[in-house]
Amino acid sequence: MSIAPREGSSRWLVLASAMVSFFAVGMTFFAVPPLVGTLRAEFALSNLAIGLLMGAIAVPAVALSLPLGAALDRWPPRAAGLAGLAAMLAGSVAFAAAPGYGWLLAGRLVFGVGALLVNLLLARLLSVAFAGRELALAMGLFTATYPASMIVLFTLHPVLEARLGWRGEMGLLVVLVAVAIPLHAVAAPRRLPQGPPRAGQGRGSRALPAALVALGIAWMLYFAAFAAAPTFGPEWAGGGAAGLLATSLITWVALAGAPLAGAAIDRSGRPRVWCMAGLGVMAATLGLMAAGALPAAAAMAALGLAAAVVPPAVYSLPARLVPPERTGFAFGFITALSNLGALAGPAFAGAVRDATPAWGPLWGSLAVMALAGAAVAAFARPRAAGVPEGAEG
Repeated sequence: MSIAPREGSSRWLVLASAMVSFFAVGMTFFAVPPLVGTLRAEFALSNLAIGLLMGAIAVPAVALSLPLGAALDRWPPRAAGLAGLAAMLAGSVAFAAAPGYGWLLAGRLVFGVGALLVNLLLARLLSVAFAGRELALAMGLFTATYPASMIVLFTLHPVLEARLGWRGEMGLLVVLVAVAIPLHAVAAPRRLPQGPPRAGQGRGSRALPAALVALGIAWMLYFAAFAAAPTFGPEWAGGGAAGLLATSLITWVALAGAPLAGAAIDRSGRPRVWCMAGLGVMAATLGLMAAGALPAAAAMAALGLAAAVVPPAVYSLPARLVPPERTGFAFGFITALSNLGALAGPAFAGAVRDATPAWGPLWGSLAVMALAGAAVAAFARPRAAGVPEGAEG
């Protein structure tokens, strides 16, 4: 089902606009790690406070993902996206102008509400626009904008902060969100077409599929480990510009690998297996980091490989697990759990860092999370009637 069947290029316009909006989300999500030293000095913050600040952007999603995801199955997408981008704009302004830690948190929270709405909507739009063709490739390109945002931010941060100060640097993020608004207004449709119920998913389709629950838990554990790694990775890699550069390898590999992984998933038709493999790579890498057996560059590149594979695999699965009219709800469900992981992971990591100067306990704990995620992902298998064997997760 295409958003505009008579205009085949429109789905690529939707993808391009989605990538710009998601790039703005990623730039703000990753704004905290490069500013750890600056914010710690200016506001006298502990590592726990830094971890909470990093994860605060995910707080709204814990409570609002399910109702917003279900609502987006009914709301007009263009208007919903504009509302989300407006909230992102307000939150980024509050963060850039914050006089104290409370305002920093408030800015992250407000931005998080808008980012949640935009994230859910974009995933919903792409699932409709690319239904039945090149879905994983589209999701790979879409999710690649997240690591791309981290690359740009980590690479340019030293120059931007030196010339503009940290507040001026954050002001550039405000401009980026403002640019995304008219692009969304042009690309997003006013409404989405409604398709017939999928075979075998009529009566009882309101139940929460066990496979969707498994996918959400695996996604949560992935995000708990992933969000913590770049938060404290620069310090583990030596600190300063060198630490930021080494940590940015996560995103360079993910940026190049996500579209390739998406294309491969489209060919193999088994996103569940790819998800398990990506989480397994993450667990092995974090375990080796805990043992001190990997240099920083190799460790970050390996984490980047996991980050290239897991997101497009996960984003390809909800449309296979629920009927079309519940896709928004499915994305809301897994997003609620992923943001719970993004909230808890950095805070947990910060508490571990405050408790011990050793890195082994931190990376070892995150390795266990990733390994558990791989095990749970094995149960995220489509059960719907009529799904060809080769298309199962």
